[in-house]
Amino acid sequence: MYILIEHLKHVLNFVRVADSGSFTAAAHRLGVSPAAVSKSVSLLEGKLGVKLLNRTTRSLSLTDDGELLLQRCRLILLEVEATEAEVTGASLTPRGKLRVHAPVGMGRKVIMPALLSLTARYPGLSINSDFSDRVPNLAEEGLDATIRIGVTADSRVIAKTLSRLRYVTCASPAYLNAHGTPATPADLERHNCLAYVQWQTGRYHEWDFQKGEERYTITPGGNLNVNHPEAILDAVVAGAGIARMASFIAESAVMDGRLKLVLTDWIAPGTPVQLVYLPNRHLSPRIRAFVDAMTEALPPKLPWETAMGL
Repeated sequence: MYILIEHLKHVLNFVRVADSGSFTAAAHRLGVSPAAVSKSVSLLEGKLGVKLLNRTTRSLSLTDDGELLLQRCRLILLEVEATEAEVTGASLTPRGKLRVHAPVGMGRKVIMPALLSLTARYPGLSINSDFSDRVPNLAEEGLDATIRIGVTADSRVIAKTLSRLRYVTCASPAYLNAHGTPATPADLERHNCLAYVQWQTGRYHEWDFQKGEERYTITPGGNLNVNHPEAILDAVVAGAGIARMASFIAESAVMDGRLKLVLTDWIAPGTPVQLVYLPNRHLSPRIRAFVDAMTEALPPKLPWETAMGL
């Protein structure tokens, strides 16, 4: 007896509740009443003989059994959806919900324009995007794909390297006129270096430099440190100090003269930018469309780095 197969509709309702965080939100997505969704999940729990959700008047949470069922069934439902698209001939047109993640700075500056183009091209596609500087678990969070700056070590996912991103050291002309221009990374010890701070740990992101075989690392920590890349950009443009930032963050201010690049002969080769998604034999049309869009948005030779002469 295959309980899950016989009650696949209830499984779908359970996954929607887990993804949405409430019966009401899941019911809205499914086009039914919250009472009907609640009854569906209760029927599934009864058939399986386990409790899947902890219910209170204010919140829902998954039990250990619910977590296990959710992780496994998400993959099964992806396969079912992809197979249906192939059989019905809908596989040529991306449609449905696409859930993606990207780092906050790159998300706004690079990924968002590509997502706007995707939704304009495919009206049946609906995109939920999470822009945050965390490393998500794709399977547990129901995400279709993520853009990651750095190498993905998880062998359970597919990681496609799109390009390499370089970090540049910048300051405003006014700051450099007042405090001098560093000639080597060691000179930064005499400057106000504004850092990206990891709020949960209080640690600052290190600055790594490379010139041929020479390497130099400093831990910055000036009088103003922030956990948002564009806020650091604003502070540097205002003359508050020197900062090291991703090339796409600095590009517009460098090109219009508000910032100057320093230590350009100490720019490291770059950090890989990877597109990460769960393995799926029938790669869904919406993920294929996202892969194509990201490949175009993040080519091997990044256009904004070429514009800055890197």
